[in-house]
Amino acid sequence: MDSKQRPTYWSRNFNDLQYDYEQVGWKFAREAAPAGPTTTVYNTTLPGYGNYGHTFGDKLSDKERRAVIEYLKTL
Repeated sequence: MDSKQRPTYWSRNFNDLQYDYEQVGWKFAREAAPAGPTTTVYNTTLPGYGNYGHTFGDKLSDKERRAVIEYLKTL
């Protein structure tokens, strides 16, 4: 819910799927650099892999973000 926290390069282990119930989402690793086209490092600067999206959460405080996430967990 904070667009500034979206990683440019990231990867995820699809052989060992781990869901993060606290942060609500699949666990992933931030990567320092892009990798070749056959690797599992996602490069969000490439067409079709963008990490842009809604920014309404950027105006929320950390406490407000946590409250929204906790509310969504109840649905």
